[in-house]
Amino acid sequence: MIWLFDYDLTLYGADEHCVIDSLDERISQTVQNATGVDMETAHKIRKDYLLRFGTTLAGLQAMHGVKPDDFFDFIHQPEFLTYPKPSPEKRDLIKSLPGHRYVFTNGRRDWSEAGMEHMGIRDCFEDVFDLKQMDWVGKPHNSAYEKVEKWLAQKLQVDALASQTYADPSQVILLDDSVRNLEPAHRRGWKTVLVNPVPDVPDWVDFYIPDLMQLSTILPELLKQ
Repeated sequence: MIWLFDYDLTLYGADEHCVIDSLDERISQTVQNATGVDMETAHKIRKDYLLRFGTTLAGLQAMHGVKPDDFFDFIHQPEFLTYPKPSPEKRDLIKSLPGHRYVFTNGRRDWSEAGMEHMGIRDCFEDVFDLKQMDWVGKPHNSAYEKVEKWLAQKLQVDALASQTYADPSQVILLDDSVRNLEPAHRRGWKTVLVNPVPDVPDWVDFYIPDLMQLSTILPELLKQ
C-alpha cells in the first residue's frame, strides 16, 4: 500500500483550525502588497484566487508575478505561526499502517515538516512531496498527480519491480479534507478517503471519516479492497 496524506486539516483536524488560520493574515498581507488594496479587499481577493486557481499563490503568480519562494518565506515566519499539538495517539495509528507513507501537500515542505515535528509524527513518513516539487501547480491540477506518480515510481522502483506494488493504482490511497483534491485521484484509480467533519460526501468517494483518528474504524475494509 502507498499512503498519501494531505497535511493541512487532514493530518491535523478542523478542531485545530487555528493552525491554518495563522497563515491567513500573512497571506492577505501578501495579496495587499501585490495589489495595493485595503486589507478587507485583500481577504476577498485571497479567497477568490483560492477558488479560481486552486491556491492563492497560483492566483498571485498568474495575476501579479509573485515568486513562490518569496511568498512562502513571508508567510512562514515562525513568530506569526501556530502549530498542531503533540499527538501520540495519532503517531501510533499512522505507524500501524502497512506499506509506504508520504505527505502530499499544496504547501511548501518546511510548513508541513515543522507541524509534524510539533505533533511528534515526522518520522512516521518516508518523505514529503510538496508544492515546489509540483512546479508550484498543486492539487487539484492533473499535473500534480502525474508528478507525484512519477516521483513514487522513482522512490519505489525496487518494490515495483519485485511485487508490482506501484503498478496497480488502487494500491495508492489519498487522504484529503478536500473533495476537489480527491476527484483527480479517483479518476486515476486511486482509493480516496475524505477526512472532513462535514459529511458532504459524493458517491464516488471510497471512504469517509470526520477526522484522522477515525481511520482505524475503516481500516479493515480499506485494506481488503
